[in-house]
Amino acid sequence: MTQHTKAERVRLQNAARQQAKRDRLQLQREKFGAEKIKWVIYKGTRSDLDVMQQVGGYTEVGEAITLAVRYMAGMARRDPAAFAEAMNPRNSV
Repeated sequence: MTQHTKAERVRLQNAARQQAKRDRLQLQREKFGAEKIKWVIYKGTRSDLDVMQQVGGYTEVGEAITLAVRYMAGMARRDPAAFAEAMNPRNSV
């Protein structure tokens, strides 16, 4: 049996714990069908996201985006006319 120093044992335990964490996260992502997307935003959109994040008290901008998308999708199902009006690019904000 190989003898490890205390520092080596701690390093191995830390590595195993982090790998288990990555494995759990990957399983969760697979379970819920997570996918990554890439997109480009400009200053105005970034500013809008910052406002949404700040007012909503969200720690991650992704949470604000997810909630906004879910809200708008619900509106599209319930009231397509209201959704179309809200999504009208000529709609003054």
